[in-house]
Amino acid sequence: MQQADQPLAVLPGDNLTVALQTMRLIIERGLKAREIFIDCGLDARMLLLHHMQLSHAELIAAPTHPLTERDADALTELATLRGAGVPVARLVGEAEFWSLPFYLSDDTLVPRPDSELIVEAALSRIGDGATRILDVGTGTGCLPLAILSERPRSTALGVDISQGALTVAERNARRLDVASRFSTCLSDVYDGIPKTDVFDVILSNPPYIMSNVIDGLDTEVRDHDPLVALDGGSDGLDVYRPLIARAALFLLPGGYLIVEIGYDQSSSVSALMREAGFKPELLHDLAGHPRVLIGHKSEPN
Repeated sequence: MQQADQPLAVLPGDNLTVALQTMRLIIERGLKAREIFIDCGLDARMLLLHHMQLSHAELIAAPTHPLTERDADALTELATLRGAGVPVARLVGEAEFWSLPFYLSDDTLVPRPDSELIVEAALSRIGDGATRILDVGTGTGCLPLAILSERPRSTALGVDISQGALTVAERNARRLDVASRFSTCLSDVYDGIPKTDVFDVILSNPPYIMSNVIDGLDTEVRDHDPLVALDGGSDGLDVYRPLIARAALFLLPGGYLIVEIGYDQSSSVSALMREAGFKPELLHDLAGHPRVLIGHKSEPN
């Protein structure tokens, strides 16, 4: 038996049930040392299922399956990394968004449930027609790809300043079987997009965190998400300014600009929209926080 003051480890010969219990304890001890107190059972289960390539049903059906030394070592390492604050999504290399699986990389943010509000807003406005979507700062491609999964006549262009992120987005498009309707472009906001391209909807979840608060972010975000996707400059608005100011040039009449915002940015980003000729509409997330702004373009260019 492993003593309470000894380093915990999954051992060769342990069955899956014992391994799961040990992993939970490893994670709990690690997070507790970081003053993070959460139920770690689900994290342990997700990591075990991922490494062993099992479904929940298969785990239930074979709880006494003994582990090899290689698997025991790998499960110990995964649990230890999770206890050190590495997000589960980073450890398994993917995350769920809009009930769809998305690959991740060091070049992309982990898609978060709050951003699904952007998808909801877009779907409620574009209908079932052959609409064209632009996603600025596409990352994993989760926003446009989720929409394409619901609108088989729509197409989308995802742009990003990171070629690594675009590679992940393209891989996700293939995984979701929408690659024929999704393209990518290396671009700093609109700079790489032909001026003749126009869209029905422009989406963006831009970096919007003020530079001087980055160090105070939760460690799972600060230490593991790409800085370029977080840092919005001294006031958090560095990307919003060109994104909003030039949006009308790339939108068809009647088009929409839909952006995610920080909890305290509704007034400042709304002002930028009004200055650019958009009528802003604010949406709140399930927690009641300002989350999404929709700018409607009613006049021709």
